[in-house]
Amino acid sequence: MIVSLIVLIVGLGLLAPEAGTADVAAQGDFDIYLPIFTNYWEPLYSTSYYMITVDPQFTYDLGCDLGARDAAEPGAQDSVVVLDFSFPVCNANETYGAELFNFGPVGLTAVQLASQGFMTGYYECAVGDSESNLVLGIGTNNKPISCDTGAKMTAHGAAWAGMVDSVNQWAKTGGIYGQVQAYGASDIEVGWNSPARSKDWLDGYGAENDIPLLHFGDAAGCPYGEMTGTTCGNGWTQEDVWYVSWGFPPSLPLPLIYLTNGAHAEQWARLSQYAFANHGARMDFTGVFTQSQACEQWGCNNTDNTPSEAYWQLYDELNANPNTAQALTWKTDIRWILREEAYPEIYRATESSDISLPGSITVQIKGIESSLAAQAQLGRDAEGYLTEKLTLLQQVSGQIAAAQVDPAPKTDGSGSFLPAAADPSFKTGIIEGGSLAGLPYGVRLSNVWQVETNEGYLQIGAGTYPGDESRGALYILLTSLDKAGSQATLVSAQAGSGALRIMGEGENELRILSTTGAEYRFTIGNNVLEERRP
Repeated sequence: MIVSLIVLIVGLGLLAPEAGTADVAAQGDFDIYLPIFTNYWEPLYSTSYYMITVDPQFTYDLGCDLGARDAAEPGAQDSVVVLDFSFPVCNANETYGAELFNFGPVGLTAVQLASQGFMTGYYECAVGDSESNLVLGIGTNNKPISCDTGAKMTAHGAAWAGMVDSVNQWAKTGGIYGQVQAYGASDIEVGWNSPARSKDWLDGYGAENDIPLLHFGDAAGCPYGEMTGTTCGNGWTQEDVWYVSWGFPPSLPLPLIYLTNGAHAEQWARLSQYAFANHGARMDFTGVFTQSQACEQWGCNNTDNTPSEAYWQLYDELNANPNTAQALTWKTDIRWILREEAYPEIYRATESSDISLPGSITVQIKGIESSLAAQAQLGRDAEGYLTEKLTLLQQVSGQIAAAQVDPAPKTDGSGSFLPAAADPSFKTGIIEGGSLAGLPYGVRLSNVWQVETNEGYLQIGAGTYPGDESRGALYILLTSLDKAGSQATLVSAQAGSGALRIMGEGENELRILSTTGAEYRFTIGNNVLEERRP
């Protein structure tokens, strides 16, 4: 793919001044931006996963898929994967974990073992490849649920950071850190919590370690198109979104770019412009986060950008302005934890070359160094957080280089040494709030009803319709007992019904109530939603 890059040409006198512009001409140099065309190849995408199990052997197999793909591709690949373990869990006994999209809760030890399984699978199955690299984002989000105070959010952030640090220490001891590293990750979405509570979690994370944090959230309500001002949605501002995704020293933005009309890409480009204007330094992006594979099951309302479409949307928006122009290194697309056809295309590998640092971290370091070099524009706050961010990434870079000197040998790829880990018992009945894996972007659930059947784990969520909060919908998800496959069905109420809520259950049916007062009967199995008439 060929794209245009902007080059600044100064003082060539290519623009002749018109009559009456002598004062302008006398000033001397002109700044002219010309399009220069060059070959620019986009990176391969990786698959990220909504996690409904913490079985290390299962996650090993997922990592093995990517390791084998990267080893089979020509040259060195540089991949990122986010394992999304769902919202934070704060227990009464001051232990912490994640919800697993209503398949949990699980503790942080289980999250750690699942993450280590994925990293081991990648390393061992990248047979003959010592160059390709994986950054694994161990992900949660900013939903409050049980972590419903600032103190709890801070404590959970600190505990999550400690768990990620333990994963990296394990990788260094095991000799695989030179090819696989763990970062923290959080899907910080504007509509899910306040800026203050979201920052509380970051405070805890940042206080306990110096590990990068991937921000794979949104900028909902922030300006794009003809919009002006700095206000975003749900009480957030551009300053808040900038802070959680970039101003916080460990944060590296990997933003969701779902909308096919390019609005998400424009929101983030405008945020980078805001950063330059108000803090003296642009935001540097690691890449894009999409959901096209998840959308294949539910169907999505114009939020099914492919990784390639999202990549070029954001790239073009950023590079249309010389103050925000930059390269992007990662593309990742999230789906259910299904393994089938995650990487359908495999190519024959070429010979390996010398070991070197991953391109992604090199690009990130160079971008920050470039911003710091523009000292005249930097404010004191920007110089501070950029210096911290650069120090952090240089530290990680040095640790990678040191680990590459004495790597662990590749094994047969069986993963037989992995510890067994039992998933928690599946919760049944009505769960308030609740969560389902891979819901279309923007959907709000009122509650979820769950039951285990002979066919698998049945979850029915009640809430709003994709892209229309004035209309209700039910989301039916049947996951196989081995958690390797699922079927999704969307059933909608009539337009204007309002959001739906499950009120109770009967024999093979659920009683449903809408916010407008309409009552419904939902027949389980037939997936029929009928309004009850007086």
